[in-house]
Amino acid sequence: MKNYIILPVLLLLYSKINSQTCTRPFHIVILGSSTAAGNGATDKTKSWVYLYTQYVQGIDSNYIVNDLAVAGTTTYDAQPNDYVPPLNRPHPLYGHNISAAIALHPDAIIICYASNDAANNYSIKEQENNFRRITERAVNHHILVWVATPQPRNNFNALQVKHQKVMYDWIMEHYGGNAIDFHTGLATEKDSIIEKYSAGDGIHVNNLGHKKIYNRVVKESIPDSLCAVQSFVPITENFMIKSKETLVALIKR
Repeated sequence: MKNYIILPVLLLLYSKINSQTCTRPFHIVILGSSTAAGNGATDKTKSWVYLYTQYVQGIDSNYIVNDLAVAGTTTYDAQPNDYVPPLNRPHPLYGHNISAAIALHPDAIIICYASNDAANNYSIKEQENNFRRITERAVNHHILVWVATPQPRNNFNALQVKHQKVMYDWIMEHYGGNAIDFHTGLATEKDSIIEKYSAGDGIHVNNLGHKKIYNRVVKESIPDSLCAVQSFVPITENFMIKSKETLVALIKR
């Protein structure tokens, strides 16, 4: 299963190395919890999703960014409508899950669940399986995905901190070039939020933190990557990607 990320990684590396400047408008959906919903910022215009929306609409005013994030949600809430969770786990949150995201027919989905899974003491295996289920459903609908790592949070116990670190490593390895680092530079050595980026509640980042996250997302060159998928792009000496459908077919091998 892990092989399905290899071609997007190569594709992203190609687009970044060649510094493409894509001006074609695309449609992006955000799935996530409170930080993606804007919590911690003093107002909506300082949140990373708002800043990113302004950024892509500055490329082309026809860009669409739908933010389906809801504070307090976990990767269980993001599961598809037909998913039946284990006992004592949340059911999918209709209208704010991967099924709702797919129904909008986007070109890309950014998935951001910062710390609520660890706060609810969900196991590593649960979290990994939930992320796989979300991203596989997107790929099956010919939608590319980017997955954010956990963010730091104050007052976690040792096991919760360990889970956050394990999930950080897993997302960075499993999703490779499609992983976005929302942790490095925001966390202390003890995995709390660095004070200058803290909104003061121990959970969320402030305006500076949102700006830092925004910059990380911009550096992913998502517009260029989406353009590359829909063009003739050599990703190795022997492959030419002719369309998003061709890419997905190769990914799913």
